[in-house]
Amino acid sequence: MMVLLLSALLAAAPAHDATPRPDIPCAGAMRRITARADTVRDTVFVVSNRRRVARGFTRDVTDSLWYGVYVTRLVVGASPAPRPLAPMHVTRVDSAALDAAEWGTRLAGAVRDTSAREAALVYVHGYSSSPGAAVAQGVQVRARGGHAGPLVVFLWPTHELYVVPTPVHVYRNDARAAARSGPALARVLRAVDSLAPGAVLVAHSMGSRVALDALITDSAAHAQFTARPLRAMGIFSPDASARRFRETFAPQLPGIARRVALYGAARDYVLGASAIFNRERRAAGIARRGDPLPGIELVDDSRGARAEPLLLALAGPAHAVRWASAAVADFFAIVVSGADPGCRVTVGTADDRGDGRWRLRRGALPPASADSACVTMR
Repeated sequence: MMVLLLSALLAAAPAHDATPRPDIPCAGAMRRITARADTVRDTVFVVSNRRRVARGFTRDVTDSLWYGVYVTRLVVGASPAPRPLAPMHVTRVDSAALDAAEWGTRLAGAVRDTSAREAALVYVHGYSSSPGAAVAQGVQVRARGGHAGPLVVFLWPTHELYVVPTPVHVYRNDARAAARSGPALARVLRAVDSLAPGAVLVAHSMGSRVALDALITDSAAHAQFTARPLRAMGIFSPDASARRFRETFAPQLPGIARRVALYGAARDYVLGASAIFNRERRAAGIARRGDPLPGIELVDDSRGARAEPLLLALAGPAHAVRWASAAVADFFAIVVSGADPGCRVTVGTADDRGDGRWRLRRGALPPASADSACVTMR
């Protein structure tokens, strides 16, 4: 019964097999959009501790890092909805492997300044994400948040997508890989910080375990970011132990990043399945219940607007960050911009639940610059 339940809950997406494949579909495979669309071509900086082979990446964890760039095409479908809610499709145009020095030189050249809007953005994906899917997620997060800084995607070894009827096996393997990937991400974050101080970090689902280990458990990264904190850290739908997050990570995070925000939704049944498997509540639930966490903004995304296709919007798990329009917009407009947390109430996007907790309002999105709007409205 337990296996059947977990199979049903974790099978939230179609599946690829484990054979290495091209990272992102070719542009010709992109879904057809009949309406006029906005197209953006950009370079994504990619780093991975997955083993690289001729046809792509394997799921093997390596001690060395692979550096490269993907040239992506983002197509935003014409829609009456605001940009955070618009349909988006990402394809790969080109890619190239680089040595670490060349990668760093190119990233440094892409950093125009280190202001909030132009800061480097590092994205850490969740479990069961192929390299191409992870890059596409990062591109969509940046686009929905209206962020203009260069995007760095850290690819840690996961299965490509959910496999049924053995989701427990898939989940367990990815959890082991996550536990071994923190030191590699710590190296990446330290390198990005040396090139573009004041970076923004976004971690999703099981990727939050990798990010938390990198920042708190790795002594070198902990020391570096205590001396010069990240601009902001967004923790979306974290698939991490609620107890460990409260006891070990939460007390230290405000000293690692100037602003920290945690987002979670009540309808996230992917994390519900994870709680059953791990026999422990997940950290995402802290956004809605329990004692407050000083220095961490807890945002309940249960009612927040999302960009899923209709069927997923009605019956989906509300887990994928690439569609978490209101939460992503809140993070960039309020947290990354440095706006006062109370600005959420001023611009009408959230209710203040007290003790550093906020609940996003149904259908509401912040203006492009919430900080300026708050100043204007005061």
